[in-house]
Amino acid sequence: MKKVVLILMAIAALSLVFIGCPSAPKAKEEPQASPKPEVKPVAKKPDIIDHKDYKWGKDVPDWVTMDVTELEKLPEYEGMYLFKFESPKAQDLEGARLYVENMQAATEIARIVSTRVQQKFAGAAAGDLDKLEVYMEAVTKVLAEATVTGYRKLADYWVQMRYYKEDGSVDEDAYTFLALYGVEKETLDEMVRKALEDADNKNKPKSEEEKTARQRVKEAFNEGF
Repeated sequence: MKKVVLILMAIAALSLVFIGCPSAPKAKEEPQASPKPEVKPVAKKPDIIDHKDYKWGKDVPDWVTMDVTELEKLPEYEGMYLFKFESPKAQDLEGARLYVENMQAATEIARIVSTRVQQKFAGAAAGDLDKLEVYMEAVTKVLAEATVTGYRKLADYWVQMRYYKEDGSVDEDAYTFLALYGVEKETLDEMVRKALEDADNKNKPKSEEEKTARQRVKEAFNEGF
């Protein structure tokens, strides 16, 4: 009996020892670092290595790099709508030149006029564009198929550019040929005015609201497109 008591006392003592010992602290979990965004290398901008007037020590003319809407604001192009055509990159200068010169300038100008008129519609019609959809389509269709006269080439130019890969090594050297055309504003404004009138006669407005919206568009075109 005494042995049993002693055994029980020993077990109780060991239990107190284990209960009293603090448990080992848990290791803190290190916060996981968020993955760094992948930074893709940016290819170096192409360099001009040759151009039409390089051998004469002249700079590339401003019209080559300027936007058409900027060019039309310059005094030397006052009273004209401008159209700039550009070849895709070509290994051969003659090929780039032929690409632009073989384009049907009249057809391309008509297409661009149609696009610009459509953009003017969107701005002038404001919230009434849905009422003018049929009218606008009729006008732009007439203009896209119109025969443009009175245009003339004002200038042409070529540049040879060196293009680079993302690692900075040379990708290719290629030519680009550009041509600048101009048309008197009076000529194209009259063509647009007739297109607006023809579409108005063939597609009568279906409501007073549409009639008012059409009139507002016509007034906007008095300032050009």
